[in-house]
Amino acid sequence: MTELVEHVGPDGEVSRLPAGERVLWSGAPDRRSLARYFLRERWVLAFVAFSFAVGAADALQHADGAIPRLIGVSTLSLMLATIAVVSIRLFAWRLSNTSTYVITDRRVFFNIGIVLRADANIPYSSVEDVDLQRRSDGSADLMVTLTGAQEIPWLLLFPHMTWRGTHRGRPTFRALRDPQLAADAVVRALRAYQQPDAPDLSGATAIPVSMTPRSQSPSVTPSPA
Repeated sequence: MTELVEHVGPDGEVSRLPAGERVLWSGAPDRRSLARYFLRERWVLAFVAFSFAVGAADALQHADGAIPRLIGVSTLSLMLATIAVVSIRLFAWRLSNTSTYVITDRRVFFNIGIVLRADANIPYSSVEDVDLQRRSDGSADLMVTLTGAQEIPWLLLFPHMTWRGTHRGRPTFRALRDPQLAADAVVRALRAYQQPDAPDLSGATAIPVSMTPRSQSPSVTPSPA
């Protein structure tokens, strides 16, 4: 199987494509959306706030030394909240900067990995449908369902994988800031793959598109850091 690229830079620039292949869209996860929805920043802060409330209630029940106890609980809670927020946002920033998503007229492509780099090629012959999971902030996850028994080991693609709505993992473009552009690009490419003689519908919406399995299969290959 022909590899998609030799390397994808951090800005999404594709250094080499097979003859005749075109890039339709490229992007990366949005770090704010990653922190909020994937890493559950608000849930972590809610847990810290709950812990502070419990500790404060216990401190106020002591007649002697209630104020010093309350100060201690407040200081500890503030430290925990700061550590949690800094850790989550640092990881989200790093995940965003080391992940590149590319959509071409022949496949979708992941260049990912914080420590160990990997390239994941998924040709349209292995794609059954695509779905958007929209968020309230305007971002969305673009999930790709593979045909039949096609499957990429989740550990190789994690955390760019979701199990929402299926028992099998689905490769996922996470936290896209411009999800409709990516979805439209995939739909146009899938329709062109299914119906080579059909006109290009630039206004297509992101709806599931049924595919017929072919001989090609998705692959994951190591990539230089």
